[in-house]
Amino acid sequence: MADDLRAIPIQELKPLQDGRQWQLDQHLDGLPSLTPVRGRVRAVHRGNVLEVEGEASTIVTLCCDRCLQSFNQALSCRNRELIWLGEASRAEGVDEDVVLESAAQLLDLEADAFTESLDPNGDFDPAHWIFEQLHLLLPVVNHCGDLCPGPNLTGAGRQGSGQAAACGDSPDLGPIDPRWAALKQLAP
Repeated sequence: MADDLRAIPIQELKPLQDGRQWQLDQHLDGLPSLTPVRGRVRAVHRGNVLEVEGEASTIVTLCCDRCLQSFNQALSCRNRELIWLGEASRAEGVDEDVVLESAAQLLDLEADAFTESLDPNGDFDPAHWIFEQLHLLLPVVNHCGDLCPGPNLTGAGRQGSGQAAACGDSPDLGPIDPRWAALKQLAP
């Protein structure tokens, strides 16, 4: 059974020495996946930083940008991140660079591992954190693989001829829009 993945106030994490851990075995809002997202997330309050680590995997169905066919893509992440809880600390005059470097050394991470910040009086949402980690893995260009048949021109432009266009063939697209007629003159 999956733990409740609702956002938790960061202040509730503060007294927990080992932090809080969530097990995932469910679908996430905003990430339409074929299989439930399975994995875990752990968050530990460390003073001015929140240490978050987790791993998750799922399978999503994508549409190939070339042939427009659906294909399945496995997504799997394992990440560890320090989130700066410093807006209030910054107002109190705490030197952010000193805190970040000492926290990074303590946790054996690079100082530039801090990419986000949260309000220390706000909430940490484990479902949203996992969503972000998986969403960053989605390809910019969806391509179903090396055996992709390419664009399917049957019926589109051939007007029912039932023949696929061969490479280099120019499909019969009917009458040319007069606004584009000048481009036809440039064709070899």
